Amino acid sequence: MKPVDPSLADARKWRWVFSLEAARSLATVSAELTGAGVAFAPVKGVVLSRWLYDDVCDRPYVDVDLLVSRAQFGRARDLVRARGWRVLSGSDEMGELQFGVGRVLCELHAEMGRPDLLRLSVAEVLARAEVDRTTFPFAISRIDDLDHFLLLVANVVKDGFTYANPHQPADLERLLCRLQPRLDALLDRARDCAAVTALHTTTAWMIEEHASEAFAHLKKRLPPLLRPTFAMAVRLHRGLARRGSDRLSQPSGLLGLVLATLAPDDRALRRRGLWRLVRRGVLRKLGRDPG
Repeated sequence: MKPVDPSLADARKWRWVFSLEAARSLATVSAELTGAGVAFAPVKGVVLSRWLYDDVCDRPYVDVDLLVSRAQFGRARDLVRARGWRVLSGSDEMGELQFGVGRVLCELHAEMGRPDLLRLSVAEVLARAEVDRTTFPFAISRIDDLDHFLLLVANVVKDGFTYANPHQPADLERLLCRLQPRLDALLDRARDCAAVTALHTTTAWMIEEHASEAFAHLKKRLPPLLRPTFAMAVRLHRGLARRGSDRLSQPSGLLGLVLATLAPDDRALRRRGLWRLVRRGVLRKLGRDPG
């Protein structure tokens, strides 16, 4: 029998301990938000590690992500501050707030990835969510798998052009396998969300760099790509990123931000996203916090 690598064993032990701490922090935040009448849903690592993997230790994560609607983001932010949880960073414009509960980092998100990335609001996603009383000893809202998949796609578009997290391909692959009976509904929702181009580029990334059979099957069902020059630019950027110049301080990192902004199918979303990117960049150059 091959001996167990002690470093791997320690990593799995750490993940198991962290999953318990994350669940306790989620329970605390859940009770406070529910008591304040704030609708929310946990997403990504804290739930996908339990829904998509046989063992929670197979899917590492380092924070607890929560969706809240734009209309209730301010109330949730004020609650965090009133509760005395340490706020680490935040942006009202971007709909983001990072804060610590115990030893666990928690993040509130009022956008599906980033403003103007999808024509899909968190309020719509929460309205479709169902009550789940089986994942944890307390009730949570579980968003529809289609919405969760599009959230993952949005994060690949937002982050993958600049840096990719190791767990993203496995999450996408496993969730897409679960969605096989609902591919028509997935494509319809992607069209409604102006996310067909984002889905195309994510599919190409999963096939070319991760040899995904599930995405190869999805590719056969995708409608024609209406912006082939955009896809070519994404491939060029991925090639630059593989050479190591993929940080925000490098040209390819800035190109990645622009490409993510230009990913939506909707021209109005692209214009607003590009304007937001330029304005925030200028403010930072002037030494001002864009908020």
